[in-house]
Amino acid sequence: MNTMTNTSSMPPSVRVPLTGLLGWLIPGMGHLFIGDRKRGIIILVTLTLTFWTGIAVGGVRSTVDPQQKKLWFMAQICGGTHALAAYGMGVYSRGDLRKDQLAHSQWGSTEVALVYTGVVGLLNLLAIMDALVRADPASRRGHPAPATVSRMDPT
Repeated sequence: MNTMTNTSSMPPSVRVPLTGLLGWLIPGMGHLFIGDRKRGIIILVTLTLTFWTGIAVGGVRSTVDPQQKKLWFMAQICGGTHALAAYGMGVYSRGDLRKDQLAHSQWGSTEVALVYTGVVGLLNLLAIMDALVRADPASRRGHPAPATVSRMDPT
């Protein structure tokens, strides 16, 4: 159910870019901002758990690395602050051998980790686009609102 909150009083020229920015910073936050709480929470929880599962599988040093894995990093960065936090943790862990446990995974499957984190970024890109469309009612001109399903009384 899409219930617009106080954002409906904002002009679309402010609401739409802010929705996109919030959706990039924290996956699902764009939907939460426009009042679509259920969808926003599902996106937030699902993408966050999937991203950090990928980091747990591959470790921060080898998973989020813009120098060695440029194309994967471009997908990962669409995941917003998760990718930035993982990259920062990887850079931080490179300077001290005692932080080695943070940097390397026990499983060591970098390919699986790259797929998990890259897919999260691309899914977040889709979620951002969905939030942008929902934030601007003018973009739905000519398209009627989805019909509600009414339950027929079986008697």
